[in-house]
Amino acid sequence: MRKILKILSIRIIFGTGLALVTACAAPPGQQAKEDVGPVTAYARNSLAAENPAGLLRIGEGFERSGDFVGARKLYAQAMEAAPDLVEAKIAYARVSGKAGFSDAAVAELTLLLRQNPDDRRVLLTLAEVHSNAGRYTSAYSVLQSLTDLGAAELALQGKLAHAVGRHEEGHSGLVAALDSAAGDPSILEAAALSFALRGEYAGAVGLLRRAMDRPALGQNAQQSLALVYALSGQRQLALQLARDVVPPGEMQRVDLYFRLLPRLGLEEQAQVLFFDRLPKDTIERLSGRATN
Repeated sequence: MRKILKILSIRIIFGTGLALVTACAAPPGQQAKEDVGPVTAYARNSLAAENPAGLLRIGEGFERSGDFVGARKLYAQAMEAAPDLVEAKIAYARVSGKAGFSDAAVAELTLLLRQNPDDRRVLLTLAEVHSNAGRYTSAYSVLQSLTDLGAAELALQGKLAHAVGRHEEGHSGLVAALDSAAGDPSILEAAALSFALRGEYAGAVGLLRRAMDRPALGQNAQQSLALVYALSGQRQLALQLARDVVPPGEMQRVDLYFRLLPRLGLEEQAQVLFFDRLPKDTIERLSGRATN
């Protein structure tokens, strides 16, 4: 359910962004006066004084759960408690981008890159912020400056290459990432979708069918398989697979999405499938024809 519901999120279908909470725009001081979720102000201040990196670990949990506002506050407090903790600055910029403050995040990372020109973490985070904001060319250019990419980095570069129209390069990158990390479900799904974008549906289906036999990958692989069938124009098969993993109340939107997907350009398809984004004008252009 995660993948299909994610790509059916409001920011794709209606072109809106995440709600910005202006109250978190200013980082809190080292001596916090408010709780963040279950983390009391006292606990925050104790960690800030004794173990600022501990605030990062807690913030990462908030970030993984989608609470970007809470994570941002914890990262900001860690930054103030330990100004030399580069990891805190990177985390703050990363979550700022996720919370909708992408321009501020890019500015922070650019400054940090001047201070730490060889820090791969800064470059990778900058690429991530650009890609989350839909600036695929900028993200791709950042990754092009790196060498000796790991599997996750190769996968991101491959997705970005697809998004900017460099489809052969994108496919090669995702296949290389899969060769390097065959057990990574997100890389396997991305590689399968790359085969589908090339029109090699048999290769995509073969990858995903094998993954569906593994309990840990089954549901996600089934969602990706539904997307492959939708890309190939086999909407009924796609819907049949989706019904097993999508709540009944979402199926009308799934049907609309499956109707739209084959009508998109190749780059637009890649942007939706890999980055969950599609310009509002594209939706408006195609939605009137989606009932055909």
